[in-house]
Amino acid sequence: MIDVVTCIAREHDLRLVGLAILVALVGSAATVQLFGRILASSRKSRAGWIILSSVGTGTMVWCTHFVAMMGFEAGVPVTLDPELTLGSLGVAIVLAAPGLAVAAGRDRALTAYGGVIVGFAISAMHYTGMLAYRLDGIVEWRWSYVALSVLLSSALSAAAFVTFRSERPRRRVAGGLLLGLAVAALHFIGMAAMKIHVLALHTESGLSELAMMQLAMGTACAGMLFIGCAAMSALIDGQTQSDAYRRMRRMALHDGLTDLPNRLCFNEEIALRRERQTGTAHMAVVMLDLSRFKGVNDTYGHQAGDQLLVALAARMTDALAPGEFIARLGGDEFAALVSYDDRTELDRFLERLGDVYAAPFVFERFSASIVANIGIALAPQDGRDADTLLARADLAMYRAKGEHSQAPCFYDPAMDDAARDRRDLACELRDAVARGSFELHYQVQVSVGSGEISGYEALVRWRHPTRGLVSPLDFIPLAEEIGEIVPLSNWIIAQACFEAALWPGRHPVAVNLSPHHLADPGLTDTVRRALADSGLAPARLTLELTESAIIRDRHYALEQMRALKGLGVGLALDDFGVGYSSLDVLRSFSFDRIKLDKSFVDAIEGDGQAVAILRSIVGLGASLQIQVLAEGIETEGQYRIVAREGCSAIQGYLVGKPSRELVDAGRTRSIIARAQAATEATSLVA
Repeated sequence: MIDVVTCIAREHDLRLVGLAILVALVGSAATVQLFGRILASSRKSRAGWIILSSVGTGTMVWCTHFVAMMGFEAGVPVTLDPELTLGSLGVAIVLAAPGLAVAAGRDRALTAYGGVIVGFAISAMHYTGMLAYRLDGIVEWRWSYVALSVLLSSALSAAAFVTFRSERPRRRVAGGLLLGLAVAALHFIGMAAMKIHVLALHTESGLSELAMMQLAMGTACAGMLFIGCAAMSALIDGQTQSDAYRRMRRMALHDGLTDLPNRLCFNEEIALRRERQTGTAHMAVVMLDLSRFKGVNDTYGHQAGDQLLVALAARMTDALAPGEFIARLGGDEFAALVSYDDRTELDRFLERLGDVYAAPFVFERFSASIVANIGIALAPQDGRDADTLLARADLAMYRAKGEHSQAPCFYDPAMDDAARDRRDLACELRDAVARGSFELHYQVQVSVGSGEISGYEALVRWRHPTRGLVSPLDFIPLAEEIGEIVPLSNWIIAQACFEAALWPGRHPVAVNLSPHHLADPGLTDTVRRALADSGLAPARLTLELTESAIIRDRHYALEQMRALKGLGVGLALDDFGVGYSSLDVLRSFSFDRIKLDKSFVDAIEGDGQAVAILRSIVGLGASLQIQVLAEGIETEGQYRIVAREGCSAIQGYLVGKPSRELVDAGRTRSIIARAQAATEATSLVA
């Protein structure tokens, strides 16, 4: 190696040696950039980047060689063969391309082999270029140095490209230095391998020292200009792709409407805070579900709902303090993340959150006041991972929602037991629906005045093998939630028709329709089939539906009701007096009966205003020729009022509770007679 050092120090112009090394380092840095674009490119653009990288790498190697050659002091006249000089550039470019393609392939094990090919390209370029170096003397090659130059260049190049594929920037810088060293080592060891015996046979002079310096400077400038442009194109493309990636990542992690972080981003933030394990000692996951939001959508349309969500998101964002994070999980569901040391910090956040909803939202077309049901899970005591914390905050939120509470509800382990029990009940309910494991109880409906039975309402009951009689308040909402309400309703209609057809008296039977069932396209066929299979006369079947079922899709609901009416069955408007109670529904469709809700009837004994409303509804029914039935009659006092105001029928515990057995007509007549006698006695006393 002493010969190599001696060759550099004594036989080269050190100014041009320095310039050659600078070209090699700048070019190697450009190769790092270009190789990175090959790795990141798609299949369509990959070939283009390989070609550009091979041109850049070949140009760097050729310029380094040419500048260093101009700095070599041979001691004899020197000329250059232009064809071979340019040909050596082509050799470097052509041989570098397959090496780059192999090094950037999917199989990382082949990266070193690609680097070896690039090393051979460097060697081939150098020794082809040496053939173009014509001097007045005999050149003797020391083949051990030639072999060493090729092997060392290939080894360093292989190490460089393996290092290029590292994700760490420092290692990629090291790879650039290794490639520059591979080029420089090849050249200077190759030059040390050449021993010149001066002949001085020709008198004409070769290139002057000034010409060599000018050629070297011009080549270096041109080469670095091209290499710089190639590197700049790689940088611009990389920046463009980075910007596109950042935009796509933001779109993937943020809600398109409110620009708040979405569920995926929220989960990542939880995981990130748990991994850090530094700073604040505690963390709270807060789930928020909006109340009254559906009313805005139903009344003013989804565009108004979106407008409200954007305004709400802006308010919540403005209310955030350091360590607080909020996201929209979907629909009207939001979640917040609070890191804190002291519980008072969490309390202050909840107060600020309450202030967000305190003031109404006022827009050009409408105004709205909303509140939120809030559930909270605390880390680490309630869980450590995102899924557990979100699930438990969700349980707490549903507890608050079920209790109609606006106060934040904190997770309690007992909630898991309740949720597990609900999941088990849902599975058992599916099996029960599939097997038809239910029974119908019937509540009598009695004509006012005569006391005669005017019909029965069919009420479904589930007698569970281990739980006993499960309340409809528990399993009917659950059936709606798990999508089993339509199959259950189909069974109720068929069973009610079958049992009613066997009654000794030809009393009508009433069956409730859920909003989901009214929206079922197969409803009319279900009713037609139940009537045909049971032999029940259509006039003996009444279907009861609430106005909320009609409001969901008014046009389709009215079409369904007309089709049912065409079968000859009766239709009753249930729960009148609560909910929407829109007179437009009564105007749009002729019901056979209006049923006053029990919650409305409960107030009539001590509330003159309730009695006045009752009188108005009965009068409305009379003018539209619609009978009015009062539900929930439990006392003789209530009976006296509804009878006096003109209701045609009653239903309630006064005349009979729901039962498998039908009520005896003599019993209902005696109850009504007793109530009427009490009414007359009260009138006489008055």
